[in-house]
Amino acid sequence: MKNEEIKKGGVEMNACAMKPKLPYVTKNTLTRTPASEENKKITEFINSHNFSFDIDSTGKLTSIVTNKGK
Repeated sequence: MKNEEIKKGGVEMNACAMKPKLPYVTKNTLTRTPASEENKKITEFINSHNFSFDIDSTGKLTSIVTNKGK
């Protein structure tokens, strides 16, 4: 990667978000608090849909959300 490319904005990067699969490590005992109804609905939505993001030629960010369809 050249410094000129970085200065001109010619570098493209992809990103994704994933739920962690490993447990948290701590010395303290963690207590469980019940999730709110809103949090449960958000989690259900995220788990049942696929998300993709793209930047078009004009530099506009677009997102596509599709149902996983069990």
